[in-house]
Amino acid sequence: MPFRWLAVSTGADGTSLRGAIERNSIALLSNLRGAPDRPSRTWLGRHALSDKVRASGLWNVNHVDEDYDPAFLESFRALADG
Repeated sequence: MPFRWLAVSTGADGTSLRGAIERNSIALLSNLRGAPDRPSRTWLGRHALSDKVRASGLWNVNHVDEDYDPAFLESFRALADG
C-alpha cells in the first residue's frame, strides 16, 4: 500500500482537519467494516494480543469500529493536490 505524507495543521480547539482525516482514514481502511485491502498472510498483526488489531488489520485501533464520512475524501484530495 503506498503512503503519502501531507502537511495538515492542528488547531488548539480539538476540531482540526488533521483529526478528521485521521479518524475517517482509519475508519475507511478498517477491515472491521469490510475494507477491500486485507493484510498479508505474514502480517505480524495476525499474532497481536488485541482482537481489534487482528480483526481490523490495523495497528492503530482508534476509530476502527466507526463509519467514515465520504465527504472527508474531498478534503484529503485537496491536500494531496496541494
